[in-house]
Amino acid sequence: MSQAWLVLGGALVMATAPATFAAEGATPSGGDPRVESALKAAGLPYSLDEGDYRLEYDVDEQRSQRVWVASRTARIDQIEVRDVWSVAARGKGEVPADLARLLLKENVRMILGAWQVNQSDDDYLVVYLAQADAAADAATLQEVIEVVMFSADRIEKQLSDQDAF
Repeated sequence: MSQAWLVLGGALVMATAPATFAAEGATPSGGDPRVESALKAAGLPYSLDEGDYRLEYDVDEQRSQRVWVASRTARIDQIEVRDVWSVAARGKGEVPADLARLLLKENVRMILGAWQVNQSDDDYLVVYLAQADAAADAATLQEVIEVVMFSADRIEKQLSDQDAF
C-alpha cells in the first residue's frame, strides 16, 4: 500500500470520527439556549441554520469566514462538548493526497481543534473543527470561534485566491 493511500485513509478516519461522536447528542429544536445566551453576551450576531448557530465574520477588509456552533452536544461521562467548525475548501472527487498530507502536518501544530475531510461520493469538504465545553461562557466560546475562524481562513487563503467560505 502506498504512503499516499495511508495518509488518505488516516485523513478519512479522522474526518468521520468527530461526526460520529457528535451524532450521539440530541439537537434541541430552535437551537441550544446556552449557545444563544453566550453569543448574545459576547455581542456576536448569528443566525440559525438547521438548529446550529451560523456566524459571519469579517476577517479583514477583503476576507470573511463563516463559522457554525452546533446545538447538538456529545457526552463522555461528565464531559459535555459541542462542535465549532468552519469550511476552508471544497473539491470534486476524492481529497488529493498532497492536501491530506498538508492537513495532517497542520494538525501537529494545532493546539485547539483539528483539520478533517468530510468525504461524500462526489466531493469533499476541508473543515477545521474544535470542540468546546457545551456550557462555555461567552468569552470562552468566542475564543474557540475565533480560533476556528482564523485557522480555516488561513488555509482557505493558502489553498485558493478566492474567499468562498
